Amino acid sequence: MRRPPGLSISNESIISKAQVMPSLSIHILSIALCLSSGFQQGYIASVLNQPYAQIEQFINSSWIERTGHPISDSTLHLLWSLLNVCFPIATIFGQFLAGWMCSQFGRKYTALIASFLYIPGALLCAAAKWCFPAFELLFVGRIIWSLANGVNTVNATVWIVECAPPQIRGRMAAMQEFFMALGSLLTQAVGVPFSTDELWPYNFLPNCAVVIISMAMFSWVAESPQFIMEKYNDVDRARKALAQYHGVSEDDPSVESEMRICEQSIGKNKEKKKTPAGGIETSHTGMEIMFMPWRAKDQTSRLIRYCAWVGVMVKIAYVFTGARSLRGYSTFILYTLSNFTYSQATWLSFATGLLRLPFTLVPVFLVDRLGRRPLIIVSMLVSFVSILVMIVAIDINGEWKYATFIGLTVLLLVNTCGIGSVSRFYAAELVPRNLLLSSVSTLTMFEALTKIGVEFAFYPTANVIGAQSLLLFLVPTGIFTVMCYLMCPETSRMTVNEVLNNVAAKKKMDVVFPM
Repeated sequence: MRRPPGLSISNESIISKAQVMPSLSIHILSIALCLSSGFQQGYIASVLNQPYAQIEQFINSSWIERTGHPISDSTLHLLWSLLNVCFPIATIFGQFLAGWMCSQFGRKYTALIASFLYIPGALLCAAAKWCFPAFELLFVGRIIWSLANGVNTVNATVWIVECAPPQIRGRMAAMQEFFMALGSLLTQAVGVPFSTDELWPYNFLPNCAVVIISMAMFSWVAESPQFIMEKYNDVDRARKALAQYHGVSEDDPSVESEMRICEQSIGKNKEKKKTPAGGIETSHTGMEIMFMPWRAKDQTSRLIRYCAWVGVMVKIAYVFTGARSLRGYSTFILYTLSNFTYSQATWLSFATGLLRLPFTLVPVFLVDRLGRRPLIIVSMLVSFVSILVMIVAIDINGEWKYATFIGLTVLLLVNTCGIGSVSRFYAAELVPRNLLLSSVSTLTMFEALTKIGVEFAFYPTANVIGAQSLLLFLVPTGIFTVMCYLMCPETSRMTVNEVLNNVAAKKKMDVVFPM
């Protein structure tokens, strides 16, 4: 497209940014991705929370039916921890599988295949009760469900970054946390009446209707323009899809700019300029840059590696705030550790989930205005104070039990509108487009590995030492707060080239990426 006389590149960019309005297509894509990723993650993480006592009793009854004697408390606690960590373990395999599926089938068909797997996963979990004493079906169903969520977690991050305009990318990605809270709230709402010895299987079933809705939405949207270029090299089709997502005409400058990035990321511009506009040249693969510093030691690779590991750090920092783990154990914390009645604990857990919902909208509207960095640092500081309050309140026992509830609620709410939301897409804003798919798969794997260790350790430890088990979150949160303050760059309303140039300047590295 020819630029009108007198309109400079910078002015054109400003006008383009001012005119960005989310299109219908990007809204539908974002909601579908949220239903298939964030919503499912919230549902899986919380579905065992309220009926945990009934399901533990079911496992014990199944054991008695087979062996003639009850299971020991320590073994039961170990099995319960294993059932919970099936989620992050299977998620890791799903995240590895996602890279291959996205390359082979595209973003759209990957989402459809993975979403379909949610249905047998949920049904098998419910069938465990009706196939007594086959409690193993809980594990099998949860593994299938979590595997599919691992695939969709990577696919959702990659697809929205590839298709959303940079000016609204944070807002679209931040919606994941809102839908995660929605999924958690739905299972908690269902859990209040269904947390009985007979009705607990029905906690798993409402999810199936949500899956069908998300699959219908995926069938309507276009494939990712990045995949269209990689698989079919169809410039016209890719341009049309990109224009549809951006809500502009096919000859709009924003479409042209994104098309250049797509072409560069698959090596289409090698016969043109050595370093074309919007492109980042490196002679090393993503795995070499991430894990082989002795081989990828040029300044470009060093800078990309630094930013990628900052993304890893933010994801791990979120895990160690405890918000994700404690959300799944909130009923246990209130009932077992804080001496609320079981009925009070389930209702308070539901109330916390209800409060989380409006708080998830804070980053949707403010993440592109306030920036990623302030949300990360402030939420980490508040998390540290909240965990400290919980430790003191639980140690004092029943007298301060409402302080435990307040500390837990504040911890969950501040992470919902802070690092919990930002960590979902922040890492993807720090790496070049041609390394995006492999990098996101790797980064989410590190998050899942950390989550496995934390969740597996917390429940048995908390049953033994009580409040001191929360030191597992308090100490790392304090350390990561300082690290995030020192290392995290701002990425709001910036392309990856702008972010990398800012980091290079701060670190006094002789690297400049084209704008």
